[in-house]
Amino acid sequence: MTSTGFGWVKYQDKIYENDILIDINGNAYPRNEEELKRKFGTCHAVSKEEMEFLLKGNPRVIVFGTGQTGMARLSGEAKAVLMKAMRTRMLEGTTPMAVKKFDSLTEPKAAIFHVTC
Repeated sequence: MTSTGFGWVKYQDKIYENDILIDINGNAYPRNEEELKRKFGTCHAVSKEEMEFLLKGNPRVIVFGTGQTGMARLSGEAKAVLMKAMRTRMLEGTTPMAVKKFDSLTEPKAAIFHVTC
């Protein structure tokens, strides 16, 4: 069961105190927040490279937890990559809502969870 609170997400019985990406195989990886801050000035943006990573293996769904209050967004580049993936849909919402949805899905999925604002 996946759960979250401000500054953390629990996934597969491990607590992460940083944003994570989950690939189609269920493996969790920390986001490179320093790189995102250099590129966008914030870690509230999802990069093209992150979207490409999430799309590997052709998930049917990508779940995007936008933060505890919904501050994170897709960059224009990430949106463009997602639009080309015609068979993949995105479910987006605050991270508390997104982790519940992620757990309920049975189809091939990937995710990105922002853990703060």
